Amino acid sequence: MWPILFSFSSISLPSAWVLLLVGFFVSGFAFWRRGKEEHYSELQLFDGFLLSFLMGAIGARLGFILLHFDQFGWNLFNWLNLTNKPGSQDLFFLLVSTLFLYRFAKRKKWDVFEVLDFWSLSLSLWLIFNSLADFLTGAGRGKFTNWWVGIVFPGSIEKTHPVQLYFTGFYLLLFIYLVWVESRYRIFDWYRMGRKSARAGFMISTFIIFFSLFSALMLLFRLPEFFLGNLAVDIWFYLFGVFFGVQLLLRRSDKPLLPNAFRKRFERSHEEILP
Repeated sequence: MWPILFSFSSISLPSAWVLLLVGFFVSGFAFWRRGKEEHYSELQLFDGFLLSFLMGAIGARLGFILLHFDQFGWNLFNWLNLTNKPGSQDLFFLLVSTLFLYRFAKRKKWDVFEVLDFWSLSLSLWLIFNSLADFLTGAGRGKFTNWWVGIVFPGSIEKTHPVQLYFTGFYLLLFIYLVWVESRYRIFDWYRMGRKSARAGFMISTFIIFFSLFSALMLLFRLPEFFLGNLAVDIWFYLFGVFFGVQLLLRRSDKPLLPNAFRKRFERSHEEILP
């Protein structure tokens, strides 16, 4: 671990803060650049990103506090103490920030799903830096393990899975895939469904699907966070995410769940029944 990047006298600069700051600017630049290329207002793009990010960060911190309330209590100083009590909840960040940007884009009468596709790139970049920051602070560590990949984090006496690094690698691969597919998905025949050009929404849909699938897989290596009574319900949240992402992808592509031959037969039968 390298929690402190620079220290002089009583002044210290946490490494996690530097990573988060860099991640903020890099993800913001990616969002601004793609929006500018599509001729959106630069000022409105900045407002949309900043406000969405701010709301997401607040939601992520409050979500983390809610899930670990026994460690924070009603002490507001602990809530704001990001140095000694770090942590945020990625799922809350994604939900709050994306919903806010969705409403913001609708108010501005933008192409909502085109903007959300830009947002998926920014989210992937931000989560890379956020996961690295969690690794440096020891937040979000995994289950105990005897595997060679295990790491002894500060405050622990046994090796645990460095889940933060697993997520870092995943988000990096996801970002590379989204960059690659951004210029190609519009010519996918299965996605266009006979249209001259495909509708936006492919990237945010695949982001949701892959994020949910990988998060569900990581439950093998980390402890659950969401409980209903004594029952862990994390897997159900992520399975719902997969279902929602697939439904969104199908809606944006107008692709049916049923095979095309069966669909045509159903449509013919339906026409015969109608007067």
